[in-house]
Amino acid sequence: MNIKYLVILSVTFSSTAFSQELPPAQTVFFEQDSFIQPELLLKKTVDKDLKLSTLPPNSSLEDYINQAIIHKDWKELEKLLDKYRKTDNYDHILYEYGLGALYRFQGKQKKAIEMYQEIITKNPNLYYPRFDLAMMLFENKQYTEAKNEFRAVRPFLPTQIQALIDQLLSTMEESQGWQPNVNFNFEKTDNVNQSSSIKEISIGEATFIRDQESLPQKAEGIGYTLNASREQNMMSNHYVYFNATLNGIHYWDNTEFSEQTLRIDTGYKYKDLKQSLGIIPFIGQNILGDSRYSHNYGAGLEYNRLLSDRWQVSANTSHIQKRYQDSDLAQYYNGHANSQAALILYQPKSKLLIYSGLDWMQDRLADEAESSNKKGIRSGFLYFGDSLGISSNIRYSKRNFLADNIWYGIQRKDSEYEFGIATWRKQWQWKGFTPKLNYRYQKIDSNLPLYERNNGTWFITIDKKI
Repeated sequence: MNIKYLVILSVTFSSTAFSQELPPAQTVFFEQDSFIQPELLLKKTVDKDLKLSTLPPNSSLEDYINQAIIHKDWKELEKLLDKYRKTDNYDHILYEYGLGALYRFQGKQKKAIEMYQEIITKNPNLYYPRFDLAMMLFENKQYTEAKNEFRAVRPFLPTQIQALIDQLLSTMEESQGWQPNVNFNFEKTDNVNQSSSIKEISIGEATFIRDQESLPQKAEGIGYTLNASREQNMMSNHYVYFNATLNGIHYWDNTEFSEQTLRIDTGYKYKDLKQSLGIIPFIGQNILGDSRYSHNYGAGLEYNRLLSDRWQVSANTSHIQKRYQDSDLAQYYNGHANSQAALILYQPKSKLLIYSGLDWMQDRLADEAESSNKKGIRSGFLYFGDSLGISSNIRYSKRNFLADNIWYGIQRKDSEYEFGIATWRKQWQWKGFTPKLNYRYQKIDSNLPLYERNNGTWFITIDKKI
């Protein structure tokens, strides 16, 4: 009997999406016209070439506070605000506005939002501070509240800023809509059944000859992935998450190994400016050939956090229950697996992302000889150039089984090696479809010769985000 048994441990991460800090749309004195144009609002810092007027010698402390905010001189602003608070009859609105801007720069987004909400509650007709509040809510992923503030203040702002608001409202709507994605690939493999090439097994004085079906088999086929996901902000920083994925591969010359997997994830996410947390239950069904092969269910916990403009950490853990349709397989392979993974990501340049991390898996199956502990290390990078894109990853794992193998009478110990690379060019794109040339290599070294194998595959994928 051919048994296809494959365990995949994967870690998902989103590339860093650093929220942008947007400067105030006007000077602190709200009755004055803004000289900062809307196109500057989406830049993280004011252009170094932007020339701001020098204050005259007889300028007031309020003028210096205003100038410090415009110049983003946060150290000076902190000193000025401390000095200003000690003056008689200081302007509370100006002080709170400046302090909120300082909090925003310091990454204390919630404090800044609370400060601006107090200003608006006391002075609902201060439209530019309300716009700033909406921008901070947008940055902090509080889209429901941000949309309410943008819509309330929009009629009272200049046409150019109204256009910016429309753009941001559209961005929020699109980001919370369905995100479909399709992928197709041609694949040719020399080892579709993930088998060892050893033809004879010697155990003691006995020698077993393996039949042709149990040796590595060739196959060609078309792989595919259809995916749709959605994150909907319900209130504050709380989101509902849904994801459905159908992936598989059809081998036209070896249909016995054609495979389909349907998986549905739905759960809760918390998201703000610096971090996200998700609790995601899931269920899946696998079809091998033309019959149900296995089903699984479980839940995952994921966490991502920005440490700085360049560094991010990502971690996840999951529990999965596995059930096989065939009773002969079920008596050996039914069970559960726990997995953990942690990554650190570094973005030295806007077009380059480098990552490295560790992962672990504990497989507990009905047959203790098939149960194992696995730990690994991985690294990789993604580069998105103006014309060329490259992604690559490398991984090494040690896997130790818990009981003596039925054939050899000793515990199995594997070393696993994986390498992958993909490249694409913008010139290859056509109507949103992006062809990618891929290479994937897998090798297993084992203390038991029957389980040693290696497989290298070139294949082409075609991606499209709808």
